[in-house]
Amino acid sequence: MQLLNIQSVAVPSIGKLPLAANPGTFTPSGEKREHKPGRLAADGGWTESSTPAKLELSLNMLGGIDLAKMNAIKDEDVTVRLSDGHVHLMSRAFRSAEPVGVADGENKLTLMSNTSEQIS
Repeated sequence: MQLLNIQSVAVPSIGKLPLAANPGTFTPSGEKREHKPGRLAADGGWTESSTPAKLELSLNMLGGIDLAKMNAIKDEDVTVRLSDGHVHLMSRAFRSAEPVGVADGENKLTLMSNTSEQIS
């Protein structure tokens, strides 16, 4: 059985990103549930809160990559294609964490969005 992985990532202002051999992780938006205890075990329950979509990528820093454009990513509809053919859209995504730099030909890029949806 094929293992699921990130196949490609596209950002409108940049195009297809040059993913490293181990491209990273994608977590779609969803709900986080936490246990809420009660006086008695039977009185307990749970609460729910929203979690954003998060895409943590390892990139090959090829010649011609515009670091300024990568670091300026905000309010973009990022497309994440998985190896099984499913496609997710991260609406109004933005670069989070540290700015992208250059180190040993590879670097990290973290994108987040409040919501994501599977579009195919």
